[in-house]
Order: sequence, then structure tokens, then C-alpha cells
Amino acid sequence: MNTLPQILDFAHAQSLRDMVMALLPTGALTLDASAVDRMSTPCVQLLLATGRAAGSAATSFRITHASAAFRMAVADLGLEADFSIWMD
Repeated sequence: MNTLPQILDFAHAQSLRDMVMALLPTGALTLDASAVDRMSTPCVQLLLATGRAAGSAATSFRITHASAAFRMAVADLGLEADFSIWMD
């Protein structure tokens, strides 16, 4: 399991992308979102794309222990239904 950083804003989007791109080909991808205190739209979009790419590649994608801030960022964009299939 890989833990997401506390801050996922625009400045961290590239490092988040690099992380998920490195992990996606390894098979099952599980991200622990318990530490997330702030998440911006680009990072939400990146995780949405990651989940969809994993689905297309028949790879497991899970987001565990999503913090209130993580859930709020997803809800603010109206993406609860999309993320509900990946979050516990």
C-alpha cells in the first residue's frame, strides 16, 4: 500500500502522476488517503484518470482510509459516484 501525501495541490500533481504511473504496471494499486489534508482539482482528476486506466487494464485500484478532506474534494467536483467504486 502506498500512502498519499498530506498536501495534493497543483504543485504536487506531477509527483503524484509519476508515482501512480510507476505503480500502475505493477498490478494491484492501493492508495492510503488517510493523511490527505488538502487536495486540488488537478490531483482529483489525476486519480480519476488512474482509476479509469486501471479499469481498462483490468488492474485493481483501491483508495483506502480516505480522509474527510479527500472525500470533500471529490464531492466538491461531483465525483462521489465515480470514486465510490474505488474507495472503501
